[in-house]
Amino acid sequence: MGATFFLVRHGEAVGNRDHRFIGQSDTPLSEAGRRQAEAVAHRLARIPITAIVSSDLRRARDTMTPLSGLLGIEIELEPRFREIANGEWTGLLPDEISARWPDLWERYRGGEDVPRPGGERWADVAVRARAAFKELAATRQGELVAIGAHAGVGLSLITWAAGLEDRQNYFRGPFGPLANGSISVIRFPGPQVVAVNDIGHLEQGTLPEEPLPFFSA
Repeated sequence: MGATFFLVRHGEAVGNRDHRFIGQSDTPLSEAGRRQAEAVAHRLARIPITAIVSSDLRRARDTMTPLSGLLGIEIELEPRFREIANGEWTGLLPDEISARWPDLWERYRGGEDVPRPGGERWADVAVRARAAFKELAATRQGELVAIGAHAGVGLSLITWAAGLEDRQNYFRGPFGPLANGSISVIRFPGPQVVAVNDIGHLEQGTLPEEPLPFFSA
């Protein structure tokens, strides 16, 4: 018996519209992000969700809180679903990174999986996020699980589930960038990618801003 996972990218967080590199900083949802979280909750509450798992970062956890309230299901926290650790890039704007690390920034924009100073590579995210996801798939057979996560984590899991080679920059791959408040679906056995970047539940006023192709939050 298989399992189905509904991967939710957190709602818009403070700094997302500015394209700040938020990473693992514990930024809250913006007002638009809170409305997106409510829309996600009402969409997924129509499904017999059996468990809610989330990154322990505030913006992901708070995105899943309305669904938790509607269904009466406690959120299980999984730190391995955190966004990439941006190290010294945390909280900076693209222009600020470019000014301080011009060579590294050009390599990053070119698609290379560069090490963020004091932080991670995308390859590091893939190792921890996929390990956590495979454990869930093995222990949640027959269940419908909602996962609150981040764009980089979601793209890493979708790329793996689709059987595609890893892109050095997930945001330049065939599926990304994932929108704030979007839902993607992966089903087992397989794994099978059923849906990617679904924002049909978001209404006018909560539709996400178009992200930059090299954006990382």
